[in-house]
Order: sequence, then structure tokens, then C-alpha cells
Amino acid sequence: MKRWKLWLVLAIAISGVSMALIYYFTIKPGGIEKLFKIPIYIILLAIAAHVLNLLFWSLRIKILAYSMGEHVSLYRCFKIVMVNLFVAAITPSGMGGEPARIYMLSEGNMSGGDATAVTIGERIIDFIFMGLAIPLFFFVTGMAMDIGEVKIYLYLASGFLGILGVLLVYMLIHAEKIKKKIGKLEFWIKFFVRDDEKREKIMKKLEDEFMQFATSTKNLFSLRKKYLILTFIVTAAMWLVDFTIIPLILIGLGYAPHWLFMFTAQLIIILITIIPISPGGTGLAEFTGYALFSQKVPAEIAGITVILWRALTFYMNLVLGLIYTLSYIAKK
Repeated sequence: MKRWKLWLVLAIAISGVSMALIYYFTIKPGGIEKLFKIPIYIILLAIAAHVLNLLFWSLRIKILAYSMGEHVSLYRCFKIVMVNLFVAAITPSGMGGEPARIYMLSEGNMSGGDATAVTIGERIIDFIFMGLAIPLFFFVTGMAMDIGEVKIYLYLASGFLGILGVLLVYMLIHAEKIKKKIGKLEFWIKFFVRDDEKREKIMKKLEDEFMQFATSTKNLFSLRKKYLILTFIVTAAMWLVDFTIIPLILIGLGYAPHWLFMFTAQLIIILITIIPISPGGTGLAEFTGYALFSQKVPAEIAGITVILWRALTFYMNLVLGLIYTLSYIAKK
């Protein structure tokens, strides 16, 4: 936690400054009072939508773990999601929580290779969903969205994902070749582990876990299709229910929800926040959100929407995730 303090402060600072700038340049005096006029049931519905998103995410982990032959309780999966969200919020890119998920999944009977396959499998399914949903939503909305202001970030995110995808496919196709290259890591491990026998065990463990990861990932996407289909359905539900938060906020403010447009905007924001520039994609999320939302609602309303949206998602994740992370550290 001592090492994470700086990242935590940095994440809050970047997000806070971003929202402060949006507030200063877009919201008129007294405009923030509109937030307090939103019906309480709208806020509760938005919170419920986000909690449901977290539960669907937990269910997805449970299904993928079960496909590997492991029975992981839904509550344990929920704790893994919460710790993941906290770590992701304070590390560069919105994907920073993956190592935490892998580590916590592998604490039981699941091997590190299977835990990695589950986690990587989740992300692959996310990107398949987004790859299908974004073009579909663009088509349905009549290409009514101007992405000129965020185009460069969208290209960077797509390029980053493309590189990761190519590396993953290469690793899976040439698993044996990669296994041999793992042996070369021993030169660097010598600086940290002097004992020959211990170092040999570490190298053997690394090789075995990598091969298990490669085998499990291949099996997941070739042999276990029913689990894959079920996971894809849960993934679609997970994202779509979370995407209702922005339309709900707009309804609470007295504006049209623009469902499909706002769904498309949030898909783009998720892709952009993958770029490893700032902790949890802070700054990128706020300014991209404002640039996209303001195409359908007045600038002031877009600013208010961004502030409340980030409070109900990013800051909610940060607070709840911190509680679960501190509890986990205390017990472990």
C-alpha cells in the first residue's frame, strides 16, 4: 500500500483536475445545483446498474473458472473484481488490474497458467464484443458521431490492442518456442536468486505455467464452446447494463437519453482508456466523455453528466475497491 499511495494520489489528482477544468469552462454559475435536482430514484437506479455490472463480471469469472474445472464461489469472484478495480484505477491503463486477478485466482487449486488463461480469455471476449458492437452501433445511429477530437486516441488504442493481439496469437502458435526462450530468463534471475536449486525450481515453474496457460487458452476457444457462448452473453449483459448509467443521468437532468449514441460513446471511451498514459485512464475518460456527450446535449449538461458519471463509476470503484483491497491485505 505504501508503494501505491503515490499512484492513488495521482489518479485522484488527474481525475479531479480534469473534472474541475470541465466544470470551470462549461458549467455556468449555479449550474451544479442541477445535480441535486436529479430524483433520488435515478441515482439509485444508476448505482444498481453499476453493481449489477460488477455481479455480471463476477459471474463471468466464475463461468470461465468452471470451464477449467475449478469451482470458485461467486463472492470470491466478486472480491477479485473489486481488488482488480482498485489496482486498475491506480496503474497506467484501464487494464492494470489483470495481474491482481491472476494472482488471486491462482491462490486456490487453480494453476497460474489456468488463472492467466481465464483473465486473458476475459479480455479477448471483451474485445470481440466491442469489435462487433462499435460498428453495429455506428451503423444503427447513422454514423451521427463525430470522433474528430478523439480520433488519435482511438487509433492509438486500436494499435495497442492490435500489437497485444499479435503477440498473444504468436505465443499460442509458437508455445514450444516461447518455452525455450523462457530459459534465457535464468541469466537475469541469477541476480535475485543465488541458490541454484531454488532457481531451477523457479524456471521449471515458469515453463510449466506458461505451457498450461497456452493449452488452457487454446482449449477455451476451441473445445469449450458452450462456456464461451455463455460467457459472451454475460459479457454483453455486463457492459450494456453499465452503459445505462449515462442515459439515466440525462433522464434525471430532463434530457433525452440518446441510448444508442451514449452506448457507442462509452464503448469508445473504454477502448481509449486502455492506452497506458495515466492511472486508470483518468483524464482520458473525462475529456473523451465530454467531447462525445456534448454532441447530443448542451455543454453544461455534458459537463454535469461527466462529473456524476465518474462519481458513480470511477470513484465508486476506487472507494469499494480500496476497502476490499485493505481487507485482503490484512487477512493475507
